Amino acid sequence: MDKLTEIRWHGRGGQGAVTSAELTALAAIKEGKFAQAFPSFGPERRGAPVLAFNRISESEHIRVRSAVTQPDIVVVLDPGLLYIVDVTSGLKDGGALIINSSKKLVDIKLEFGGPWQLAVVDATAIALELLKVPIVNTTMLGALLRVSDAIKLDSLLEPIEERFGKLAQRNIEACKRAYKETSVAKLSPTSKKVERVYAKESWPSWQELTPGFVVTEPGNARSYRTGDWRAQRPIFNHDRCIKCGICSLFCPEDCISQNGDGYFEADLYYCKGCGICARECWTQAITMVEEVKE
Repeated sequence: MDKLTEIRWHGRGGQGAVTSAELTALAAIKEGKFAQAFPSFGPERRGAPVLAFNRISESEHIRVRSAVTQPDIVVVLDPGLLYIVDVTSGLKDGGALIINSSKKLVDIKLEFGGPWQLAVVDATAIALELLKVPIVNTTMLGALLRVSDAIKLDSLLEPIEERFGKLAQRNIEACKRAYKETSVAKLSPTSKKVERVYAKESWPSWQELTPGFVVTEPGNARSYRTGDWRAQRPIFNHDRCIKCGICSLFCPEDCISQNGDGYFEADLYYCKGCGICARECWTQAITMVEEVKE
C-alpha cells in the first residue's frame, strides 16, 4: 500500500495556517502526487485557533476525507497554543513536531517527551524582518522542508509566485531562511514530558437539554480572553496623542477607551493585536510591538 503522509497545522486566524496547507498540497500535486488540504475553524476570525490538514500520497487516490487525528507531522505556527491545546495528540511514533518559537531547541526539548523528531525555528522573527508582518506561513514551510521530503522547494516556487505575486520573492526568501535556521533534534521516548492541564469544552448532552432553544450562558462573550490571540500589541505614546479618539472609533473589538487623563488605551484582555488603531492614528502615537509569550 502506498505511504500516506498526514500533516496537521496548528495556528491562529491570520497567521497563514490554511495557506500553508494549500501551498503544500499544490506543491505535492505539481510533483505528480495526490494531495488534500482543508481547514477546520469556528465562527471567530483573526486570532482564533485554527486547524488545517494535509494528506499526501505518492501514487494512490486519497479516499479519506475526515480531519487528521493521527498525523505524521505536526506544525505549530503560534507558540501560545502549546499551553492551550495538546498539539502532540495522536502524533505517530517516529513523527515530527515543528514549532515556531523564539526559545532555544534545548529549552523546548525539556517540555516534550516522546518518540518524535523536534524542529524549532523563530519563524515570527524571520517574517517580521523579511515580510514586515507576523504571518509565518511560508516561513514554516521552510521548516517543514527541513524535516520532511513530502514536498520539495522547487515544487513550492510556482504556487508561492501565483499566490503572492509581487511579494513572492520575499516569501521565497523567508522560506529558504527558515530552512537554514531550523534546529532539529530527536526526542527520547523516555524523556519526561511537562504535564499541562488543557482547557476542555464541557457541554450538556442532548438528553440533559430542555427541548427547544437554550442559551446556556447569556452574555458570555465578555468572559473570552481574546487578548491571548495576538502576535503583536499596541503601545500608546501620550506625548503624540491628541485625544481625537480615531483609534477607538476604528477598533473592531471596541476595546480602546479613555483613561482618567483623557488618553486612549487598549484593554489587553480583549485586544487581538490587529494593528488597525496604529494604521489609522493621524499622529503616529501608536506603534505595534511583538507580543512576548512565556
